[in-house]
Amino acid sequence: MIFTKRLTGRGQTRQFTVERHTASGWIARDQEDDATRTSVIRDWRHVEAAIALFELEAMALRNDGWAEVTQ
Repeated sequence: MIFTKRLTGRGQTRQFTVERHTASGWIARDQEDDATRTSVIRDWRHVEAAIALFELEAMALRNDGWAEVTQ
């Protein structure tokens, strides 16, 4: 796992992950309870952009009162 962040708030859970996916690239995943958005990324610059976006979204959730879950 290259990146993972999990937050809870308002009775919901949201998890952001980026992981290596065989030789074809990486998988970026944004999960929110019953909804999942998944992207296959083939370029490292796009991986960095996805991680930066996930960090910003997680920061916005924390500012809204959500708590980060440590594993």
